[in-house]
Amino acid sequence: MATIFFKTDGVKHEIEDGTPLIDFCEEADVSLSFGCTEGTCGVCEVTVIQGKDNVSKITDEERDYLLPEDLEEGMRLGCQMKIRKGNVTLSWKK
Repeated sequence: MATIFFKTDGVKHEIEDGTPLIDFCEEADVSLSFGCTEGTCGVCEVTVIQGKDNVSKITDEERDYLLPEDLEEGMRLGCQMKIRKGNVTLSWKK
């Protein structure tokens, strides 16, 4: 089991290893929004504050949408990311 802390909302949840973030957020009470769900609109931009090694690798869709410097700072697209293991802390703009 992984632990994910949604810093923006101040809530923590346990999540099955390998769970896509979008699938979990549909069930959880968090304010992270999703738009196209395909990695092209950017509505679900999140920043991985802690646990960058505990999430899935950056997808081609994320490389196409996000700037290289944003990726280096931990920005990801929530619709493309899976929580692999361990502890992960995320934030986003409301």
